[in-house]
Amino acid sequence: MDIVECLRATTECSELNDQAAREIERLRAENEIFRSAMQSANTAMAEAPLWHAQHRVLSEVLIELKKALAKVPKVSAMDVCAA
Repeated sequence: MDIVECLRATTECSELNDQAAREIERLRAENEIFRSAMQSANTAMAEAPLWHAQHRVLSEVLIELKKALAKVPKVSAMDVCAA
């Protein structure tokens, strides 16, 4: 059983478990974004023939990464402490 499913199935301290499950899901989504960005950046660096082209492509990848990360919902420390 996945940790998120396990947290949600446990009835004790369910609010804290729900927050932990949401945070794990957020971290997984963020991790996948980072992996994709790194793969794109590696590909760009390997395929670009000149430094300025590499820099331009890498800049575009990093801009897209920032946009994607901005869309991932954040769980604040106050949410965790409130439970």
